[in-house]
Amino acid sequence: MGARDRLNERLGSGEVVILDGGMGTELQARGVPMSNAAWSGLANLDHSDIVKQIHEDNIRAGADVVIANTFATSRLMLRAAGVEDRFEEANKRAVEAAIAARDATGRPDVAVAGSISDGVAGVADDFTDQVPLEGRALRDAFSEHAQTLADAGADLLVLEMMTSPSYGVVAVETALETGLPVWLGVSAGLSLEGTLCALGGEDGSFEALLAALVRPELAAVTVMHTSVEATTPALEAVRKAWAGPLGAYPESGSWIPPNWVFNDFTPEAFASAALGWVRDGGVRIVGGCCGMGPRFIAALHDALVPNS
Repeated sequence: MGARDRLNERLGSGEVVILDGGMGTELQARGVPMSNAAWSGLANLDHSDIVKQIHEDNIRAGADVVIANTFATSRLMLRAAGVEDRFEEANKRAVEAAIAARDATGRPDVAVAGSISDGVAGVADDFTDQVPLEGRALRDAFSEHAQTLADAGADLLVLEMMTSPSYGVVAVETALETGLPVWLGVSAGLSLEGTLCALGGEDGSFEALLAALVRPELAAVTVMHTSVEATTPALEAVRKAWAGPLGAYPESGSWIPPNWVFNDFTPEAFASAALGWVRDGGVRIVGGCCGMGPRFIAALHDALVPNS
């Protein structure tokens, strides 16, 4: 049984699947410079050995799914970094590094996911020389990235930082067209009054975002790149809109482009919160996003699979 079929079987039977930790922030923690235009995306070209090692470390920590380093490898971001001509290479090498790590650890059951982020549409506020795409150009960009990852050998696609219907609907549609399983990743925040909102603006309705993006063809819906505090109410909102596999991989720290600022949140505190999400029901995919590396995944594994 291949990794994709094994993953689908596990989720279908209600098992808990452990996801890896944040790749970009772990690359930064290990000394890889972050690009002003393409954040961690250039690491696939210049530091692929470290990318592979991080995947290996996450797998040995207990991850059942690893996400290839393609969050920041959209054509638009690589164009801003001056390496648009290496778009296919950057994405292919990212998936290859994850597959090589799976082989090196002797874990053929580990699934490799390709990440597709809001960076495909343009992240003008965070990176230089980014022009948001619209219309046919937007659809073509998402379709190209999704198909490139599928052709490179990804077992599934994860849509990350889907915080707006303006591009999220297109991302969902084009990812599903590849025929691969698709996980929708939505991000939430808390307003000054403590109410739930879509990340990126206090006026954004998280419930409206879910209504626009969630559809039955998806393989899972995850709350990702969301603070631990906001993850709990966000999961409650997703449960009302989605009956399938539910996931959570929160972040810890803050963002000063192009670098991540780590805080003192501990792996033990993360594992305790995650255990609560699993025990409360519904959450079957759990891992870490920005600021959470292999130590967090090891603590999570110890909490969820104590007798392994």
